[in-house]
Amino acid sequence: MERKTIVVGGGIAGMSCALRLLEANEDFQLITDSLGGRVMYSPEEKINYGAYFVMASYVNARKLLTQTTLINPLHACFHNSSDERFSVLSWHTLTLLPEFLRFYFAMQEFSKHYEIYKQRCLVMCQKKALEADLYMADLFSKPASQFIREKHFEKVAFDYISKFAYACTGVSTDSITAMDFLNVSMGILISIHQFTFDSKATADQFHGHLVTDTIIKIESQPGCHTLTGKSGHTYQAENVVVATPAAVTKELLNLSEIRDSCKLYVFHVNAVLKQIYQKFELNLFPATSEIILIARQFDGSYLIYSRTSEVDLFQVCDSFTLLATKAWDKAMYVQGKAYMEQQYGDGLYVAGDHNGLGLEPAAISGIYAANQIIASSR
Repeated sequence: MERKTIVVGGGIAGMSCALRLLEANEDFQLITDSLGGRVMYSPEEKINYGAYFVMASYVNARKLLTQTTLINPLHACFHNSSDERFSVLSWHTLTLLPEFLRFYFAMQEFSKHYEIYKQRCLVMCQKKALEADLYMADLFSKPASQFIREKHFEKVAFDYISKFAYACTGVSTDSITAMDFLNVSMGILISIHQFTFDSKATADQFHGHLVTDTIIKIESQPGCHTLTGKSGHTYQAENVVVATPAAVTKELLNLSEIRDSCKLYVFHVNAVLKQIYQKFELNLFPATSEIILIARQFDGSYLIYSRTSEVDLFQVCDSFTLLATKAWDKAMYVQGKAYMEQQYGDGLYVAGDHNGLGLEPAAISGIYAANQIIASSR
């Protein structure tokens, strides 16, 4: 049976696309091997092993998530080394007040443009949205480190902001675009919260539309796309939205170039931290450190993030018991300037955070694909 639309992938982009189609009473199937994608919440442990927070500005992504505990920036410590570290409320922060003001004004300018850009991305492709705003287009192609130099807040970036960006991306400011850097840095100025994700309730919401399978092949002909699942089943649809990780999308659609991905490894531990890390709920590290972040959990356990799977946790722990691990060998596609189109031929769309980092850009890209399909049928 041919469907109007098939959405491939159950991450935040695919779910957001499906939710928009559901709201519009459109005929669709959502095909995925699991709901959540990079949102990997364990209801038993009440721990997120993937995306860790939502911002107050995540209007679209928060439709699928439940906001919980506020992450307080006053409970964070920024480490340059084992001997040099700064809390938010410190004399060091006051000495850098002029640079913090320059950072603040740069963020205010970005925020005004970015809010308009996000609204445009709901109804036009990202490339056209960038063309409509030369300021945003410049940020998309410019390294974050260059933007920091141009705005003259290098010391603040080195001691504070870049560590937050590193915790969010796993890479240095030389490796990400100014747009991605500023996007994640919004979390320093607006409230951010931990969240829960109810996969069962979401599956119930998509009841009758949800199919458990993994698509391994897509063949396109005018007016019809045929998809082959790992199960051996085939599916046909007039429209297909490929909302899979960038590397999977590249393989399915035989694309030539995508952004490079970072690696992130999450270690959930019961631990006695070294004394310099015990006071704070969050400990953030520079891009030279293989340990990225230590985050205290509600039950007193910790999540330790690293960019290598072979990290020595005794660098930050006096003792620990390993409770769980999660390897994200292709965590986020944040390096390079490659642009992935959002439509490849008639009725074949791509959604995800391939061109912009974060849960909200991914959600918006899924909604854009759904909006295009809805508009074409009306």
